[in-house]
Formats: sequence, C-alpha cells, structure tokens
Amino acid sequence: MDERNNTISESVSRTGSRDEKGAEGSLKLLLELVIKLNETFVQAREVDDILNAVLAGTTSGEGLSFNRAMLFMHDEKEDLLKGRYGLGPRSPEEAGRIWGEITRENLGLFEILEGVKDQLMDEDHPMNLLARSIELSMSDEENVLVRSLIENRAYIVRRDDGAGALESAEMCDLLGTDEFAVAPLCSHGERYGVVLADNIYTRKPVSPELLYSLHLFTGLASIAICQSKLCRKLEDGMTRLKEVNRAVEEQKHLLVETEKFSAIGRMLDRILHEMRNPLSAIGGISRVLRRKESDENKIAYLDAIIKEADKIEHTLMHIAELQDSGPMSWEMVDLTSVMDLTAVMLQADLEEIGVALHRNYPQEEVMIRADRKRLQQAVLYIIKNSLEAMPDGGILVIAIAKKGSDVELRISDSGLGIARGHFKKVDNPFFTTKFNALGLGLSKAKQIVQLHGGVLTLSTNRIGGTTCIITIPRIIPSLSS
Repeated sequence: MDERNNTISESVSRTGSRDEKGAEGSLKLLLELVIKLNETFVQAREVDDILNAVLAGTTSGEGLSFNRAMLFMHDEKEDLLKGRYGLGPRSPEEAGRIWGEITRENLGLFEILEGVKDQLMDEDHPMNLLARSIELSMSDEENVLVRSLIENRAYIVRRDDGAGALESAEMCDLLGTDEFAVAPLCSHGERYGVVLADNIYTRKPVSPELLYSLHLFTGLASIAICQSKLCRKLEDGMTRLKEVNRAVEEQKHLLVETEKFSAIGRMLDRILHEMRNPLSAIGGISRVLRRKESDENKIAYLDAIIKEADKIEHTLMHIAELQDSGPMSWEMVDLTSVMDLTAVMLQADLEEIGVALHRNYPQEEVMIRADRKRLQQAVLYIIKNSLEAMPDGGILVIAIAKKGSDVELRISDSGLGIARGHFKKVDNPFFTTKFNALGLGLSKAKQIVQLHGGVLTLSTNRIGGTTCIITIPRIIPSLSS
C-alpha cells in the first residue's frame, strides 16, 4: 500500500500540485485559482454551475489538489444538512489512472471542470452515493459539519485528537479516511452548506495554510452563490412584472370602460336632473286635468300627453340602466389573480388619495367559472365606490375565502359608511347620497354578480366603513356542461 501511495503522490505532483511554502504560497495558489474560476462564478446563472466549479477547484491540480471533495447543502425547510455531490476517484487505481491522463494530455482547469460534469450528474457514482447517504440535523451541533456551518469556521478533522484539529472518529469511519477538512458556504447571514475535502489516497496531511485557502475559496464561492440567487430573484420579479404589465395592457380597456361609464352616468344625471322634474310635472298636471275634464277632444289630447310623457320616462330609465345585451363569456378564472390585477389597475388612485391596501387570500388558487371581463367590471365599480367614500385616505381590505361550494369575496373600506336605512336602496339604479352622481355603480355590480348566480350584500364593518360581500358559486350548475 505504501508503494502504491508513493506512486500516486508522484502522479499528483506531476499534475501541478504545489509544495506548501507557508501563507504566501497558499495565498498565491488561491489567487491563481480565483482568477481562473472568476469568469465561471460571475457568469454562472445556476447555483449548480458554481457548486460544480467549487468541487473542481478543490480537487484539481491547478486548484487546491485535494483527492476528494463532497458538497453538503442546507435544506431550510427540513433544517437538514444533506449531501448533494461527491467528486473524486473511486479507488487508488482509478486515481493513478486519472491523474496520469491529466498529466499526459496536459488538461487545464476548465477542461477538468467540463469533464467532471458527467460524474457529478451520475447518481450511481460511488462518490455521489456516499455524499447522498449522509443527512445531518442542524440541531446536532456536536457534528463537525453542522458546527462548521453554524460557526462559519473551517476545521481540520482527524480520527484521533491532535493539535489544531477536531476529533471525529465517527465521521472519519463514515468517509473511510483518517483526516479531512471542512469549510462553510455562508454569505450575508445565509447558510448554504459546507465543502468537505480529504487526501484519502495520497495521505498528504491537511496543513493550516491549505485549510485557510479552502476557507477563503468557499467564502468567494458563497458570494457567487448569493449573487446567483439574487439574480434569480430579480429575474423572477421581472418576469412577474412583465406578466402583470401585459395583463394590464390587455385589460386596461376595462378601466377605460368604467371611466366612460362614470362619465355617462354624470351626463345622464344632469339630463335626469333637468328633465325628470318638468317631465313629472307635465305628466302629473295632465292626469289632474284629465280627471276634471269632460270634453272628449281635450281628454284625447291629455291622454296623448300622458302616454308620451310615460314613454320618455321609460326611455330615460332604460338608458340609465345601460343594459349589456352581449352573451356571457364563461371560463375558469382564478379570483385571486383577478383581484391582484384590479389592484394594479387602481394603484395610482390608491396612492393619490392615500389608501392602504391589505389582501387576505388563500395560498392556493381560487378557481371559479365566470365571465372575467364582467366580473372585473363589477369589482372595479365596488372598489371605486369605496375610494369615493375615503377622499382623505383610509384602509381598503380585500379578502377571499372558500365557503363550501361557494367563494366569498369581501371588499371593506374605512370610509364614511352607509346609513343603516339606506342598505336596501343602494342597489337601486338611481339611488345615491353623493351630490352630482347617478348611483349606477353598485346597481351594475349587483346585476353582474346575479348573472354569475351570486349574491351581493352590504354591511357596516367594525372600522366604521362599509363591507361589500359577494358570494359566488364556484361552478354554476346550469352552466357546468
């Protein structure tokens, strides 16, 4: 065995491993390694690419020249330290063959990095099997790997107690080695994992200088991992923002239609204000005169006036109702996404008057069968009504809950509230307590909810405002086919 290990040591020396020359040589070695891997770290879009480079840099002759390296990652959900990858020869014979091949072909770090990917992805490779067979609870602070990650310190670990090293016969037995080094992957308070490395075949001791280099190397890799995760979060955020913007562009006509509807309402309000009283006077006086008139010719004239006055009044009522005769466009809709998009569309209005929006949704999607366009119009009418009740700012709360086979949507505001005696009147097309307003919003919203087989009710809430409660069946039985 000693003769074979000596042969392997000579092969390692020929692949470019360096003799230790104190801290200066160790630092130079590390700087050379970082320079070579810097491009990989900077350009890596996936964390796995960084981890592969870490293992390759730890074991290659142009790197830290350890015989083997294993990577253990922190699983935050289960609070475990789990083995993920292992890199290195499976036997002394394979070690000699690999290092001899590297020497003959003069392979550099990047060629080695490209070559190790197949081994790292091979789930049946003994090194991967060994790494993945180890799982450690983060509560086991006596374990050297867990201790290294928690304390953010690198350690030399030996089977027997020694100066400047920790003792762990259990881990050495598990790994089949007498000595190994462990260094943490931590950055900005985040714990990613640990790198474990040993010289199982060459039996070359792990010096404090080499441990220092490994710790610095894993520290730089940790920064790269942090950067990669941050970039991924930013990319995901940008993707979601683009999706919302696209949805807003597709749906912004709903907001425009709502504004047009409000403008038409104000115009009709003026028309009704100017015409209803004279029209009522004409009709009322004509009926009084008809009851007192005995001349048949005059009665005929008065009947015509009454009939035409009634016709004009009914026409105005139909115009005010703004009935949409188009067919319903049914589809499966996620109610939470409808509410989120509506909130985005009204964000400027919320900020302008100082209204704080609070959302209380289930974590999962809440799917209902609905006409997306009409449902969103109803929600817009209700929220705009709430905002008009909070001219000086306030709180708007949107809550969604599943109630058996129904879905309940609550829109609550901290506005001026509605007098208890007005609850039964607010959904009438022309009822309003606001000056120079028509009062069509809640009427139209209730009409849309009823088309969905639902119910709209109003109540006073605990903060003095109004809560609009919409109950809609998830799937309307008559429309399930």
